[in-house]
Amino acid sequence: MRDNRDPCHAPLLGFASVLDYALQYNAAWVWELSVTGHWNRIRGHWQLLGPPLRPPMEAVETYKRVLDISNSHVVLLGVTPELAGLGAAMTAVDESSDMIAGIWPGDTDMRKAIHGDWLDLPLPDAGMEAAIGDGCLSALASSIARQSLFAAIAKTLRPDGRAGLRLFAGPEIPYKPADVQALALSGAVSTFHELKWRVAMTAAGNAPDHAIPVKTILDRFDELFPDRQELSAQTGWALPVIGTIDVYRNSNAVYSFAPVSALISEAKAFFGDVGTVSTGSYGFAEQCPLLTLRSPRRRTA
Repeated sequence: MRDNRDPCHAPLLGFASVLDYALQYNAAWVWELSVTGHWNRIRGHWQLLGPPLRPPMEAVETYKRVLDISNSHVVLLGVTPELAGLGAAMTAVDESSDMIAGIWPGDTDMRKAIHGDWLDLPLPDAGMEAAIGDGCLSALASSIARQSLFAAIAKTLRPDGRAGLRLFAGPEIPYKPADVQALALSGAVSTFHELKWRVAMTAAGNAPDHAIPVKTILDRFDELFPDRQELSAQTGWALPVIGTIDVYRNSNAVYSFAPVSALISEAKAFFGDVGTVSTGSYGFAEQCPLLTLRSPRRRTA
């Protein structure tokens, strides 16, 4: 029988209980053990990455338009450079000092990046006007970890605060590997980075928490596309760009690609108003909506 304390198989929890659960059973263990080394390797390939992994301008404009943050102090989960200029002031929070040093565009009078844990944000309770993050829910390996993040965001927002998280959401019906293979070789996939997510989502399928070890994404890719020269010739993607997937080799990180319906269900325990908005028409944008979170629920004893 599976230990019911396993954070990767925890039930949907309420606001108060999810924080207690995370503290009692250290539900952040996946994040703490795996994230730093993995993201330090990602940093070395950052300039070769593109949409949908990095937000295109139309996605950035969606954050600004939908959340109305031009006059707000914004919390950024991570150090996504494209989002660093949003808001009147910004505090970015990232676990990896190397990511802060490597891709953050630099502190100014109006913005700063600090080292910290997303699941225990080093910010005052009910003190922030807005929070944003790009793909951050997929960096968490379990439902309980995602709920812990929703709880942490709700805890730090003012009663009138709002948040927007761009998703990498898995499809409601998992992709078939053969279909992804054929789509790519026909030239119908916009970028190699879209293909990486499609391959990852075939590997995750209906796994518990929609989670997939990162190294398994590479294994599935190599099964589907054993000849990288052929893939490059068929698509026009440069081999160094295709080679960015090798950063997943021997990684201990675990990603998750929950569908939109599951993420909305998880978020509603912590926010009274939850919805999604399209982030544009770029390749794979249909799986990358902005999850909007308003009316944060306060923790009760």
